[in-house]
Amino acid sequence: MLTASTHSAPMTKVIIPYKYQMELDDDLPLWHELETQHNVQFLKYHMTTPEDFIAYINDEQINCIWITEDFFTYLGGPTPYWDHFPDSLRAIVVPWVGSDFIDGKRLREEKDIVLCNVGPNAASNVSDLCMHLVLSCFRMTSFMEHCFKFIDRGDVDACKDHIGSTKGDLVEQQLTNSRDGKSYPYTYPDKKQRSATEPFNIVQNYNFGDKHIVSPTNKTALILGFGSIGQMIGEKLHGAFDMKIQYYKRSGAVPREILGYDAEYVSDLDHTESWKHADVIILSLPSNPQSDNIINRDTLAMCKDGVRVVNVGRGSCIDEDALLEALESGKVNSCGLDVYKNEDTRINDKLLSRWDVTALPHLGSAVYDIVLLETQITLDNIKNIFVDGGRGIYTVN
Repeated sequence: MLTASTHSAPMTKVIIPYKYQMELDDDLPLWHELETQHNVQFLKYHMTTPEDFIAYINDEQINCIWITEDFFTYLGGPTPYWDHFPDSLRAIVVPWVGSDFIDGKRLREEKDIVLCNVGPNAASNVSDLCMHLVLSCFRMTSFMEHCFKFIDRGDVDACKDHIGSTKGDLVEQQLTNSRDGKSYPYTYPDKKQRSATEPFNIVQNYNFGDKHIVSPTNKTALILGFGSIGQMIGEKLHGAFDMKIQYYKRSGAVPREILGYDAEYVSDLDHTESWKHADVIILSLPSNPQSDNIINRDTLAMCKDGVRVVNVGRGSCIDEDALLEALESGKVNSCGLDVYKNEDTRINDKLLSRWDVTALPHLGSAVYDIVLLETQITLDNIKNIFVDGGRGIYTVN
């Protein structure tokens, strides 16, 4: 049982592992308050080896681990050290939303360790990014930007000559990395040849490589995962594009008075009726056995031809081989991805080589505004646990 601290309370040690960078604001008033008034020591730990990390957290009798990006990149995150956690460890605080890298339920039951994140506070920033991906999927803006910068280099009219191209017009461009000299293929639809004697009617062929260029306005979005992020995505799509919102949420429907907009609850993903109306499927799901490969050959087969797929949840939710097959066949018109399988090694090169994929490097909520807020919320969680005797403000286990 955690008890509130007093001036004579023992020091609380919070480890912040880093290798080359940290994402926090240590000038916030609450940071200094915790240090000077509540006996909290923030230990910025420069990582070397797993063995040194294990020795350090046990020698120092660490009470709290502040999760960082570098911790995952260089030491694999907290899970590999499960059996080496000191008995003093009482909390793991995550300065973002996703916490499915560790079994929170088991963490609480076996070790009585609190797991906290930043709650719904990153939803606005993630949903902003989702709006960009949705718009790119419908308007093909990512491909047009590539043409304007690298293929037709500032020639406005030449860029527009790609309109009307078919799958048979696909060509391959070799992109060379100036750092390592390696070349990578990028396949795209070349310009459609025009003829003065046989005028080409682009109204009847308004597409790139047989992929349609349309507006998202008045279309239907199916959102899989309808927590704070999914609900805000729905709100923005409905407000900006007057889209019809359908959603799936394992725990059930959300009352209209809470949402503030009309949305249709889809209760069962095993039936074609749940999929067939969507013009775009948006994933904002965590990683778990129920969500793994939820987008697969079977579910895509239930969708309308030319559906679009956007993922701002977890890469594990998509069978990437099935997605690539569907992009190739045209079953999927285009997709916008911010998350992928195998992010810790190397993602599927085939996704990066396609012109109909808008690919971002897991930006999520990464903006200056949220970095400041995430530090504040993480400090609030620490204060609640180690000063006020609570279980954290945004506890996920």
